[in-house]
Parts: sequence; C-alpha cells; structure tokens
Amino acid sequence: MIVAAVPTHVITGFLGSGKTTFIKALLQAKPVAETWAVLVNEFGEIGIDASLMGSRQDVVIREVAGGCICCAAGVPLQVAVTQLLAKAKPQRLLIEPTGLGHPLQIIRTLQSEVFAQSIRLLSSVCLLDPRKLADNRYLTNDTFVSQLASADILLASKADLWQQQVEVQQQLQQFVTDRDLNQPLLQWSQQQPLPQALWSLLQHPAGVTTANRKVNALLQPTPDYTSADNAAVPFNAQGFVFKAHQDAHAYSYGWKFSPQWVFDLAPLVQWISSQQLLRLKAVMITTDGIAAFNMLDGELSFEELDEAMDSRLELISQQPLDALAIEQQLLSLGRMEL
Repeated sequence: MIVAAVPTHVITGFLGSGKTTFIKALLQAKPVAETWAVLVNEFGEIGIDASLMGSRQDVVIREVAGGCICCAAGVPLQVAVTQLLAKAKPQRLLIEPTGLGHPLQIIRTLQSEVFAQSIRLLSSVCLLDPRKLADNRYLTNDTFVSQLASADILLASKADLWQQQVEVQQQLQQFVTDRDLNQPLLQWSQQQPLPQALWSLLQHPAGVTTANRKVNALLQPTPDYTSADNAAVPFNAQGFVFKAHQDAHAYSYGWKFSPQWVFDLAPLVQWISSQQLLRLKAVMITTDGIAAFNMLDGELSFEELDEAMDSRLELISQQPLDALAIEQQLLSLGRMEL
C-alpha cells in the first residue's frame, strides 16, 4: 500500500514567543475531517505544553521532555516522529522544538532519506515577540538568531500588545533589515484570526537548506542533551515527582503532582507572581478550577482550562535554584484530597 507523505511544519521561537498559543490556533482552524499530530519537545523534564493544548480526539499529541530532540544526530527525533506517524496516521504533523534548541538539525533530519517517503516538509514558522528586540540577551543569543535565520516564515506574535507602539514597529523593521532576514514577515495576535496569507505560505515546500540560507556561520556547537520521554513516571509517597535538567545556558526544575493534589488559587498566584525567573509554566488543579500560568520576564498570563490529568509546574532559570526550598513552598500551597 502506498502511503502519502505527511505535510509537516516546524514551529520554532524563543522562550515565551507564543509557539503553543499559535499551534492551538492552527488546531482550532484545521479541517474537521482531518487528524493532526503534534510533537512537542520541552527543555524541562516535566512536560507542560501538551496539557496547555488540551485533549481532542482529532489531535494526537506526543511529548518529548528533557532537552532537545535535535541533538544526538537526530536519533531522538527519528524515533519520536516514526512512532507518532505510526500511531496517529495524521493528515498533518506539527513539530514544536524547545525554545532553547537549534532548529536546523531538526530540519536536516526531516529532509533526510530516512523520511523521504513519509514526510513532506513544508514551510517552517518562527515566532518572535518584537518587544524583546531591545533586549541584548536575545540579540546576542545564537539560538534566537538561528531560529530566525532558519525559518521560512517570520510571525511577529502578541501584536495586540505592541501594534499601537510606533517605536516597537520601527524596531522590528530595523531588526529585520539589519539581519538581512528576507522571509515573509506577518503579524498576529491570539485575539485575531490567523492571517489568510499565512495559510497560503504554509503550503509552500520548505526552502531551508544549508545551500540557500547562511545559517552555519550563526550557529555554535549544539550541546548534547539526553532526550527522555516523560511517560509513566511514578509519584512518590507524597504524591508528586520532581525532575531537574540543565545545560551550559539554563537550569530547569519541574514538579508533577497527582490529581489528588489541590492548590489554593490566591496564594498560588501570589507565589508565582513573586518568582524571579527566566520562565515559568504551570497547569494546576486549584480550589477554583484548573488554571494555566505562563510567566516570562515577570509578565504573567493566566488561562482557565476545562480539564487536566494532573498538576505540573516548570521553572527555567539562568542560575541554579534551591529546589528543596521551592518544593516546600509548593507543598504549603496545596493539599492531597483523598
């Protein structure tokens, strides 16, 4: 039986750029009769993005936590994609690498002979928040630069927060000019429908190769992470799991609590708001329902979800943290209800 190659997109972007929100919008707008698959890779060991995307029968989500699937010569990516295609048999595949990972190795792997018959790589998208372009931590970060340079489409996200700010718009245009980024540049906010031009561009074959993009000069050697699937991790006697991960640039600390754990919403929000971190993500079962939190550089957003299998929280920092002290603080904010 001849099986058609699956249209596939790589969705990249630095921490907090809005990748998960964008993928949710794509899934919301997909043809009703189609099944789509999403492969989510997170830097931390406790996967959260899949929970943020929700549960749907027409969408199959696989999470690979604990580093970057682009490393180790693409073997973790080959395994994850092969298993997902076999399980889901999707009409389209979306791949979301970690915001701290280089996407070029992923693109090379998907364009290799291994997937020549099963993957049809289409346009990749890199999301960026233009408000961050004044921050030297982004401008000098080789991962951020390589994500932009290796994408087929640039999507300036969170437009509702900066569209009226002339200075930010000028900064965005100057950045694109200075970096000689000649890809299509679109603007989008989650309050808006996805641009029609984006749907058209997404159908184009991927144009990213080492021959037609000057990416190699922008890249530094990629650290060799150990990729790990986060499935079936047993809870301890107190009803939670802790995992940590680090590389040369960042530290992650993650907790997963059994569904019997219920957290007090108001103290939890106060505690989250007080944290000084590079990134915080959480999906928590609380006394007032299921709450999803997303914090980047002190900017906290909140969303109410319909369901969650458990509570999860991930912290990413540029400095090591006192994980035991944080754990005790978290435990004081909730309780197990049997």
